[in-house]
Amino acid sequence: MKNKFVFLFLMLLSCSAYAQEIISTVTINTPKLQTADPKLFVNLKSALQEFINNRKWTDENYKSEEKIELNVIITINKEISQTSFEAQLTIQASRPVYNSTYNSVLIQHLDKDFYFNYGEFEVLDFTEGSFSSNLTSTIAYYVYVVLGLDYDSFAELGGDKYLNKALDITNAVPRGASKGWTMQDGDRNRYWLIENLLNVRMQGFRRGMYQYHLLGLDRLSSEENRAEGLAAIEKALTAARDANQAVPASMLIQTFVNTKRDEILNVYSVADLRTRRRIYDIMIKIDGTHAADYQKLTQP
Repeated sequence: MKNKFVFLFLMLLSCSAYAQEIISTVTINTPKLQTADPKLFVNLKSALQEFINNRKWTDENYKSEEKIELNVIITINKEISQTSFEAQLTIQASRPVYNSTYNSVLIQHLDKDFYFNYGEFEVLDFTEGSFSSNLTSTIAYYVYVVLGLDYDSFAELGGDKYLNKALDITNAVPRGASKGWTMQDGDRNRYWLIENLLNVRMQGFRRGMYQYHLLGLDRLSSEENRAEGLAAIEKALTAARDANQAVPASMLIQTFVNTKRDEILNVYSVADLRTRRRIYDIMIKIDGTHAADYQKLTQP
């Protein structure tokens, strides 16, 4: 009997080690708080972290070192009522880079049209294919986008399943329920992000994310593979340039360069001058407003 309990304990321990996919930290800023009870946001933070971290979002088992780090920052801009808020939502997610202590940011994005309702001790409910609230639909949408980007980084177009789940959430939101879900709400919102990700003209860019991460960054820790890794990242950046020409000023490409700018500069800071100049030529075509940042790549 004792051995049976030991076996069950080890099974539970194994399940916890290969459990949920996300390690999320939620921060809620309330600089303009006037009437709402501050305890509400303490409870909301705990509820959101539990919602993200304890839910099984995929059918896969993630080892602890494989989990995606997700930072969610909610900044309250306006209290519409004591339980209704206008806010900004910052999403930052990163994946570990093979054989290193470095985590590469997959996406860093500011959503300026985040409206939600939340009452104290409210249970956060989400069911695929239906709309429960803008709060859970928005958070679930970004979790699936992050999962899609993560899977894309390990296999060509590997994130299709999860990106389509994000699209399903977009389509399930009733018209007029909240801003940010339709093309009429602007050109930098949830609608356009998922539209770009699933647009066939952007598939070259998404395939490039596999080259950038698995064939590129994940090889840089090995001296013998470093040249191949840098070449793979260059190929991915070329694909991003081509996608930007196919879909000018796309939200996806702008999000990519805003997320990866510093990383690209750091990766190629030790490359030979000829390679650095090629990267400079690529990047000023897709991130021209920051051309000055890339100028250092051209210096001997």
